[in-house]
Amino acid sequence: MFSGEDAYNHVTDDVDDLIPPPPPPLDDLPQAKRLKTEGGSFSTSQASQNAQQGADQVQAALEKIVSHISNPKKFKKASPLLRELLGQGVVTKAHSNILFEALKGAMRDPTLAVDPTQTVEFQKLFTVASKHAELFSMRQKGQLDVFGLWGVLRGQLLTDDSFVYNRVLSRIKGSIQHLPEATEDDDEALLRVKERLREEADGACSSGKDSAPQAAAPPVEDAEADPFGLEQIIQKAEAPKRERAVVWSSRESLAMKRDALLDCLDTARSRYGLAWARTSTDIAIQDLHNNRTKFCKSQQPRIDQLWRFVQDQRLRRKQGPSAKEARRDTTSFEAARAEWGKATLSVRGAVGGGGDHRSEVWLG
Repeated sequence: MFSGEDAYNHVTDDVDDLIPPPPPPLDDLPQAKRLKTEGGSFSTSQASQNAQQGADQVQAALEKIVSHISNPKKFKKASPLLRELLGQGVVTKAHSNILFEALKGAMRDPTLAVDPTQTVEFQKLFTVASKHAELFSMRQKGQLDVFGLWGVLRGQLLTDDSFVYNRVLSRIKGSIQHLPEATEDDDEALLRVKERLREEADGACSSGKDSAPQAAAPPVEDAEADPFGLEQIIQKAEAPKRERAVVWSSRESLAMKRDALLDCLDTARSRYGLAWARTSTDIAIQDLHNNRTKFCKSQQPRIDQLWRFVQDQRLRRKQGPSAKEARRDTTSFEAARAEWGKATLSVRGAVGGGGDHRSEVWLG
């Protein structure tokens, strides 16, 4: 395909020959073409109806995804469908609320993002969502940034690639450096969000139990009393609408961002057993401790615990490994070589199965 400039360059100099002739009068047109020309307004209205119908289908698909994506057993099936809708470009800003509700449902339990069986799908989903930031409001973007820390960066820390691991830790350290100093208002915002998350989790459990008996509507007993099925339509109209997902305020998002960064460093601590991850993890946790005042008071005990862990590990490395740790880190080949080194072998005597010197000639 040509761009506008390329198409212009391919036009010949004889512009008069390129001007199309005027359209013939309607009376000279065949019947089929006349209907097509006279029905231009009808075609436009039908196109708008088709567009509205397509938007309604996307809305219905998103609502179905919302009802399943928060279930850990169905997440791996619902998440690819949501990614496919986003990839096709059929989701518009009109669907921002229901789309945000789907992403929030996927992150109902952030610990699932580091589940080895689901972490890859979490990374794919929230990476795709970050590429469609124009669909969300400013407050929704702030909350999705926190979801990205849980769903993408935290999962990438489980890699076996030292380059990827160090790159993720560098991004985490950069995020910590850009945090403002924490205040008492940040502590209050953090408590509000934590309490709201507990209430939402309890409400989801109770609503799941209550909605089971009401899943199927009872049939109308007297068909003659309601021949057109209006009773069911009225019941659907009176059904309570789904509550819109609560969006965190900017202060609440910032407080939860601090919490997500601590979760990431907790995951980095779990990788401390890998020799290539120790130095970068030490530096990241030390940098966290140096910026301790940028976190809420309720979060600072977690920082102190991480710092004590690093100090203990450094002290143990200075003292050298214990006998148990040395045996634990020994490979099977090293253990076999140590065992072979203790064996006493004669050059000629006692060669053979019973010391009968049968192999002397073969040994030379």
